[in-house]
Amino acid sequence: MKELILVIGPALPETARALCTAPGYGPGGKAESENGSALPQRVVAHWDGWEAPEGEISLSARLRDELKEIRAEHMAWAHDMGRMPVDGCEVQHWLSGGERLSMWWCSLLYERHPKMTPGLYTVYKLRAVERLMDEGGFAALRVFGGDAELRAALANMCNAGHRQFTENCDAPIPPAPAKSLLRKIYEATPPTLRSLARYAHWWWTVRRHMPPVSAKDSLPPTAGQAATIATYFPNIDMKAAENGRYRSRYWESLHDALNESAQENAGPSGSGTGGHFVRWLFIRFPAPQLSLAQCLALRDRFRREGKDGASFHYLEEFLTTGDLVAALFRYARLCVASLRIEKQARTAFHFAGSHLDFWSYLGPYWAESFRGWRCLERCLQQRAFQRYAAMTGEQRWTLFPLENCPWERMLTQAVHDAGNGPVIGAQHSTIRPTDFRYFDDPRTFLGDLAAFQPDAVRGNGQSACTQWREAGLPGKRLGEVEALRYLYLAERGDTAVQADPMQADSSAPAHRQLLAVTSFFADETEAHLALLARALHAGLLDGWDIRVKPHPYLPVQERLKALLGRRASEVQIVDGPIADQFTPGVVVWASNSTTVALEAAIKGLPVVAMLPTDDFDLCPLQDVESLPRTGSVDDVARALQAAAPLRLPPQYLNLDVDLPQWKTLLHLRGNA
Repeated sequence: MKELILVIGPALPETARALCTAPGYGPGGKAESENGSALPQRVVAHWDGWEAPEGEISLSARLRDELKEIRAEHMAWAHDMGRMPVDGCEVQHWLSGGERLSMWWCSLLYERHPKMTPGLYTVYKLRAVERLMDEGGFAALRVFGGDAELRAALANMCNAGHRQFTENCDAPIPPAPAKSLLRKIYEATPPTLRSLARYAHWWWTVRRHMPPVSAKDSLPPTAGQAATIATYFPNIDMKAAENGRYRSRYWESLHDALNESAQENAGPSGSGTGGHFVRWLFIRFPAPQLSLAQCLALRDRFRREGKDGASFHYLEEFLTTGDLVAALFRYARLCVASLRIEKQARTAFHFAGSHLDFWSYLGPYWAESFRGWRCLERCLQQRAFQRYAAMTGEQRWTLFPLENCPWERMLTQAVHDAGNGPVIGAQHSTIRPTDFRYFDDPRTFLGDLAAFQPDAVRGNGQSACTQWREAGLPGKRLGEVEALRYLYLAERGDTAVQADPMQADSSAPAHRQLLAVTSFFADETEAHLALLARALHAGLLDGWDIRVKPHPYLPVQERLKALLGRRASEVQIVDGPIADQFTPGVVVWASNSTTVALEAAIKGLPVVAMLPTDDFDLCPLQDVESLPRTGSVDDVARALQAAAPLRLPPQYLNLDVDLPQWKTLLHLRGNA
């Protein structure tokens, strides 16, 4: 009987090693007894770590190799779950709450974001174990280590698949993470009470500062048909804002093309107030550098200046008192419906053909999606989008930065239901294989579901378009535009995708410079800063000029002081545009998911990237074999020694600074 030994923890326990090295067993784990009868074949698999001894298996590495197959299973499950019949009605209809767009398609479970639903990583690892056992014909599983929940999931999987399961409890079991009293109370509170408390907080901190506006006041007439760009705010160029100009970091030089078109609409002299046709709809995203009052002041100034848009409004401004009542009523209906079908729904929490029940890991997101604050928040957003679409009427187009977030589906559905013209979703950053929410089952582009999908999906280079095409996104909706966020990497008139590493600036200073770029995500940033501190204390960074560039939304100064102590003065924290830091001689050390790694590689700088810690690999350069990765102090030593410019695949990004594809897509005047 073939047996898989699964080791969960930093090392293989002696009892497990003894099983594999017992008399009669060879290095491959297969042998015969003295009388010639077959003995069990055993193979060791390691739950943790990216490397394993020869003849043993790293599940992290195996998952990386099988990621797209498991992602496809997950993608199909998300669609099939919404279409699953329960008591004669599909789940999506049970969870519609009277709207055409079901809350299922706006749920955390459908969104599938690794950071929003952290249990996904364990689910994918468990599925990798099951696939390994199926492939290898293992009839038994022996587990060393792991917490009770993980061992229970493995035991249930084996029992459902008629496999033998054995657990050895002599291996150390990691303690559960400590939680504050406030966190314990919060988690013990029913989702409905939590959401109502957060609703009261939202009303006091946000709603009362954004009273509803009338169509006449909020959406003034424009020269010709208007268009809408929905985008996050306030990620903007603050230097431009000081001069009353609105320039979003999401759209960069597209502002120039839009303004040129607006000037043409205003007439030869550029006079008149009706030239600009773009209405900016802001999706609120709190920024630590700016209070809501400061953001509203910026919005008001952009309105007064009127130089970069026809109107500027937060989405919340389109919520009337009636909309608040309607959203609360719909939320109550969803609470009741989700409770009514929960028992039947939980039986379907497994991929097709799999015995792995992952309700214990993803079940909490069912409650949060349909009875928690996420549900109520999205009920409010959907009403606001509907109100906005009713006010605008038909438009040239509606555009948004595509990340496949729930609000994007609500906006798209509202525009389509109102018959307001085409909707365009344009890729903002990079797409990695582990960005699950970018990938929808192809069946969601058919029939009634197609109403929440944009009419046009635009990638910013061949990398993104290829990934979307391979995942089944319909070719008639897919196209390419210039990579607005990254155009600063190209010189005017030079459309090369990247600098040639062989022609890197030879005038780099002798003094070594290290730029550590941290993440938007707190866990990645903490791991990066902790490793930076260990490397510094170990003397590996002696002689280096060290700078840390934090994400604008996640300051690091206090944490660095705590980690470095008296040596904190040896590290300089920098801000401002990342382009200012890309100087000759700099080695860029990036957190796992930050796209700065890609930007630095395109500029021809040496790049080092962090490995994930017990999580999906979100590095945008994870497929570049020559990229040094760091997860330990020893890794840092090797990586800094080996760091060199990387060579990326051709046409990874479209960096044509003249924006011919954008101008054609948006029907701007003067397009090529």
